[in-house]
Amino acid sequence: MSGVTRSAVLVVPSDLSQLAPVVFAFHGHGGSGANFERKIDIDGLWPDAIVIYPDGLPGHKGITDPDGNLPGWQVAPGGEGDRDLAFYDTLLATLRAKLPVDGDRIFVMGHSNGSAFTSLLLSQRGDSIAATANMSSQPGAFLLASDPVRSMFMSMGMTDPIVPFDQQQKSIPLAEQKLGVDPATAVVDGFLRVEHGPRNVELDTYVHPAGHEVPAEVPGLVVAFFQRHTLSGG
Repeated sequence: MSGVTRSAVLVVPSDLSQLAPVVFAFHGHGGSGANFERKIDIDGLWPDAIVIYPDGLPGHKGITDPDGNLPGWQVAPGGEGDRDLAFYDTLLATLRAKLPVDGDRIFVMGHSNGSAFTSLLLSQRGDSIAATANMSSQPGAFLLASDPVRSMFMSMGMTDPIVPFDQQQKSIPLAEQKLGVDPATAVVDGFLRVEHGPRNVELDTYVHPAGHEVPAEVPGLVVAFFQRHTLSGG
């Protein structure tokens, strides 16, 4: 959107003498970058990373906001005039110009409506993304044949009142097929299931008994997942 001021919370490592990974973290509908930063604290969990928490804009009509009065993200190509894809492009270009960005380690994650935008970014900007993490809303329809194959983390609550679990879990076999992971390789640790495929590709599914909010342990699992992957190595 030309002429519209956009904002984000940016946290930069104290040591910028070497290339740093970048994590984009997109809040859910009605949220803000600052609140999302306080909730998930990716920068605290990964102090060597450049972490950016962008702010959405009103306009997208969400499940709990049918008039689109609250901040949110586009979820389809062309939605809201592609304002959020353009925002992402500007943010990434600015980071590359101003900071020592490791182009092999650019990660995208989001919660709810922000998760849907994360999936759209993988589809539309996936050539530069090393891995993604979806929380409380899964890629599903965004797993197109033309999309790049990238390692994925998916977290979903079995009692989610906003995005029903029955709907979210349908993405698991779609992701398994897309990524070419072998269910026989699955390693289960509590609620976390990890499956592996060719070229270090990995699918992590965290199916928990809670609802729509992000469980406290999930951000740490996402950081550990991101740290295992690069753009050139799965």
